[in-house]
Amino acid sequence: MPSEVRIGIVGAGYWGPNLIRNFLALEGVVVAGIADRRPGRLQFVREKFGAVPTVAEGELLLHDPSIDAIALATPVSTHAELAIDAIRHGKHVFIEKPMARSVAECDAILKAALSHDRRVAVGHIFVHHPAVVAMREHLAEGRIGRPCYYESARVNLGPPESEVSVLWDLLVHDLSILLDLTGGKARTVAAFGRNFIHPRLVDAAFVNVTLEDGTMSQHHVSWLSPEKVRRFFVAGTKGSLNFDDALPSDKLRFVDQGVDSRLTNKAEDAKELYYRPGEVRQLEYRALEPLAEECADFIAAVRGGTRPRSDGEMGRAVVAVLEAAERSLAGGSATVAVGL
Repeated sequence: MPSEVRIGIVGAGYWGPNLIRNFLALEGVVVAGIADRRPGRLQFVREKFGAVPTVAEGELLLHDPSIDAIALATPVSTHAELAIDAIRHGKHVFIEKPMARSVAECDAILKAALSHDRRVAVGHIFVHHPAVVAMREHLAEGRIGRPCYYESARVNLGPPESEVSVLWDLLVHDLSILLDLTGGKARTVAAFGRNFIHPRLVDAAFVNVTLEDGTMSQHHVSWLSPEKVRRFFVAGTKGSLNFDDALPSDKLRFVDQGVDSRLTNKAEDAKELYYRPGEVRQLEYRALEPLAEECADFIAAVRGGTRPRSDGEMGRAVVAVLEAAERSLAGGSATVAVGL
């Protein structure tokens, strides 16, 4: 693979322009073409980014032998077909989350990538967030002791149009964080949710996940809140980590385990009984744009033949949990095994 990487981007809707901007900013990367069937979106791309080649049909980029890699920012229903087509034409593939509609589709993509020796990355952007990277380092160094449980809340008003439920729209982010931080696999899922406002898609849910090591997590996702919440919390035996991405700064905090005099003093002897949290510290991390890191990681994998940080296996693991959550909802919120 030459040092210069030529990439085509299929999809110039809500997220596509962010990919265009970041790939254009990478040294040694040429955005060889942008594809979208909507003339208005292509006009927007030309006005915003200048002389970038644009085409209506993505297949023109997928089949172009001069292009090394493809980034897909298209509806999830198209991911498997487009990704496999690109791989069979010799392209490495970056796929926006979620990777595909099912584990079966993920497996088909991975099989094609293996047989053609191509790299697959999935756009789980929070895996590349510097605060999540810092959390991962703190956990690896044992700074909060043994992790006990994980919880998250990710709520906001829903998108005007969606072909997937709130699980596939929002929970996908927190599952990628969970699996990245733990390095493990989900074992069981129990999901509770329903469609309150949306005519057919689940728009609010609570999802419980148990990992292979017995660790548990709980996740709340909703399209019904006018307040945007982005919180991921890890409780440990020696303290906790709290990542609040809705804050403008100081997003990551460490809270010491705390003090409880009721555990060390006999009530009849103690003059004062109390409990309070321990020291709260703001944790420093590098001020980097997660999407820039994600795009650079994919290009490095293309150049070096290495494994992307958020690769196809992670994409598949996340989809497996989402599928299990859907089965749980369909079964009256029964606990179901994750089909890995």
